[in-house]
Amino acid sequence: MKKRFLPGVFILLLGVIIAGCGNKSEAGSGAQNDAGAGSKTIVAATSGVSNPFSYDKDGKLTGYDVEVMKAIFEGLPEYKLEVQAIEFEGILTGLDNGRFQLGANNFGSNAERRSKYNFSLPIIENANVFVVRKDDNTLKSVEDLKGYKAVTEVGNSGATLLENYNADHPDAKAEIMYTDENFVKQFEGIEAGRYDVRIISRVSAEKAIKEHGFTNLKVVPFSTENSDPGSYILFSKSADSTLLDAVNKRIKEIYNDGTLLKISEEQLGGDYLPKKELME
Repeated sequence: MKKRFLPGVFILLLGVIIAGCGNKSEAGSGAQNDAGAGSKTIVAATSGVSNPFSYDKDGKLTGYDVEVMKAIFEGLPEYKLEVQAIEFEGILTGLDNGRFQLGANNFGSNAERRSKYNFSLPIIENANVFVVRKDDNTLKSVEDLKGYKAVTEVGNSGATLLENYNADHPDAKAEIMYTDENFVKQFEGIEAGRYDVRIISRVSAEKAIKEHGFTNLKVVPFSTENSDPGSYILFSKSADSTLLDAVNKRIKEIYNDGTLLKISEEQLGGDYLPKKELME
């Protein structure tokens, strides 16, 4: 009887171990929504290191963009959402090669991106600003960037703006200093004098300055020709428009029922919603 009992225990324990491994694998794949059997899996990419839009909290992926996507797909039972964290540069590459169906990482709009990707309705109003030292009273517009040491990561909207400025002003260039540092470290570098300016979204700037106690930094708003203060979810232009249409419908619904405002207040600390006329 003892010989018959031990294999049974072994089989039972093996089943528990296999089940546990399966659960661990699912947890590591990112935020997911509950969807019915037969639903189509939609893989969304985000960086996971862009607080307050996409970041890790207690081992779980969250942030404004992440929570907005969850809310969108809660009302789309025909789809199952899977959110994966990836290096920022890989988000657009993954859209290009079909690895991801969505990209969400506080993406602003510019002509180059509009030519390559489809954009959702805006999910936030979040214009770019300059972050400079408090004693800087010179930098008030893009045209004032001559000679500035401007820090940025590769591929973000601030980098694009700086690169376009330098191309248009070959005799009055800014010094673009690319880095792998996160923007909090970049802010420390501005305070210390290693850099002069960072172009970044208003929400990120205001939140970081407040939470990290940057007493010698300030935010300087600016605008550019045809500037767009919105932030969007991106889609591949080669993808079927059905998903884009469904997402836009849900964005309108969560905008109108107050869900989007609730997420904004929880994740961003205030009302950063787009103007109603932009939701048509």
